[in-house]
Amino acid sequence: MISFLFWNLADNEATVPALVRLAVTYTVDVFLLAECPVNTGVLVDRLNELRRGAYQAHEQIGHKVRVVSRLPAEHWEALFNNVAGDMTVWQFRTKSVPFLLLAVVHLPAKSGGVRESDQHSWAQSLAGEIVDIEEEYRSCDTVLVGDLNMNPFDPGMVSVTGFHGHMTKDLARRADRRHRGKTHRRFYNPMWGLFGDRTPGPAGTYYWDSSVPSNHHWHILDQVLLRPSLMNRLLHLQILDGDGDRTFLKNGAPSKDLFSDHLPILFQLDV
Repeated sequence: MISFLFWNLADNEATVPALVRLAVTYTVDVFLLAECPVNTGVLVDRLNELRRGAYQAHEQIGHKVRVVSRLPAEHWEALFNNVAGDMTVWQFRTKSVPFLLLAVVHLPAKSGGVRESDQHSWAQSLAGEIVDIEEEYRSCDTVLVGDLNMNPFDPGMVSVTGFHGHMTKDLARRADRRHRGKTHRRFYNPMWGLFGDRTPGPAGTYYWDSSVPSNHHWHILDQVLLRPSLMNRLLHLQILDGDGDRTFLKNGAPSKDLFSDHLPILFQLDV
């Protein structure tokens, strides 16, 4: 079993000691970090003071999500970094899955005039790049994770021409869909099940406090999606609201002043 933690750190140095505490509390093997406020060498040194394995930074020039892992370095290889730097695809090997693709992303937010149609266009482009890599390396064992800056129900996430993410395993395991003469692969998106207060943990990963007429306040912008071949290898998925010692919330919502305006997601794979 491998434990992954993705977190958009919002360039806040207060998150560094929190990452160290998270490593202990949740036995994190792989950190995937967006908007990291410090050189990853600083974080690696702090993590290695724990004497819980040898953490290393896996650097790729121009990428927006940094990877720090205590898995053997020879098991990692960077395969692709797109021109915008907002998606890097890594390959890593385990005993049970000899070739697993890990696509880590940090996509633009709905700000500065960005529209849903723009996000859908970016999703379509990245989805195509993922398929190209799967075809090149003849593997569909793919995990997509990061700050997508979309909710699971947004067009870029659910559209057949976007990431094509489904809320149930039954939907995700259907045959590839044909649309306008082209075949489109599916993702399983388990993040749907973490919305609201009827599940353990926070109601989302991001909270938007605005007086606009239509505002559901809690959003799940940080997500992990899996190809159907990996669905049953997902052992655990959780939105974290603290590191085992300190809470990441202030007045019930993520606080950028304290840590980050995003909450981290923890997931464990049987690989």
